Amino acid sequence: MGGCVLGVVLSVLTVQAVEWTGDDKFCGICHIMTPELNSYHLDRHGGKNGVGFQAACVDCHLPHNNVMNYFIRKTILGIEDVYGNTFKDPKKFDWEANRKRATEYVFDSGCLRCHANLKDATSSNMKAFLPHRDYFNGLSQKKCVECHLDEVGHKNLGLHLKEYLKENYKPYPNAFLVGGKKMSPEELATIPNPKGAKATNPKQRSEDAKLDQRR
Repeated sequence: MGGCVLGVVLSVLTVQAVEWTGDDKFCGICHIMTPELNSYHLDRHGGKNGVGFQAACVDCHLPHNNVMNYFIRKTILGIEDVYGNTFKDPKKFDWEANRKRATEYVFDSGCLRCHANLKDATSSNMKAFLPHRDYFNGLSQKKCVECHLDEVGHKNLGLHLKEYLKENYKPYPNAFLVGGKKMSPEELATIPNPKGAKATNPKQRSEDAKLDQRR
């Protein structure tokens, strides 16, 4: 009987620990995550949407195909973050180069866990249907984040990373200087990709160039 009670208690504590270590409040403890946390709070996945939904960090950044993979990856990333936050200088880290490895940190199983109806939802929209058709039929080997890197998850992350490297960087919710104009985080969130931010998606880079020409 005592063993059963202990098992239940340990199970409950494990579930609580997993939930507590999976959101932005916990992940934001590390100063090395400051740009990611700031840009997350300005993104639709961070709550800037019409329904108030807020995805947890682990919803996107851990695999959800099975429990074992989830815990193994969570442990590895946790150790890497603690090591980096303790022994490395984030100001000297090549953040933009690391963004090119996004497929190692964002998992399709996480995307499809929330967007489970994506296949049916895009069927009536030809522009959205065609690329997703190839994905669901196995004709495309691209991961979700390869097409959506500059669109979801972290609003204007390139700008936040660039600002983070400055000596006088002030984290959210302080204002940013964009093109010499002081902007609040709310104003910043309305800009597709401010001048000076670095997009890695070719389509987004083209759109950014057109936007810059109009300024």
